[in-house]
Formats: sequence, structure tokens, C-alpha cells
Amino acid sequence: MGTRVCLSCDAALDHCHGTLIVHTDRSVECTDADCFDTEHSRHTFVVDCFDVAGGCGCAVTETVTGPRSLAG
Repeated sequence: MGTRVCLSCDAALDHCHGTLIVHTDRSVECTDADCFDTEHSRHTFVVDCFDVAGGCGCAVTETVTGPRSLAG
């Protein structure tokens, strides 16, 4: 079995391997501890915080008002 190759790394494109998490207040955080830029365009995976396993404290408000996509 071969090694996985990241085409974006090979092409020297600015990107992040982490997942961007968007909170209800529109703040964001990345799952990659080395991420230095939380722009949506750098992340292949962008999720709403209420979709994260175990939930998020700010997602409690969303259950009252109904879910909507924050990741846009």
C-alpha cells in the first residue's frame, strides 16, 4: 500500500489539513494545532459546531431556534 500524497502540498498551494469549525457567533477554530490562518478557502472541510461529535456549548442555543448552516 502506497503513501498518501497531498496534491496541494505537491503543488505548493496554501492550504490546511485540519477541519474548520464555525461557531454560532461566526468565530472559527481549526482542528490542526499548526493552523495559522482560519480563512474558509484554505480548508477543504468546514463544519458547523453543532455537527461536531459531543456537541459544542454554543450549539445549545441553536437547538431552541432550529439548526441552520453556519459554514456557508
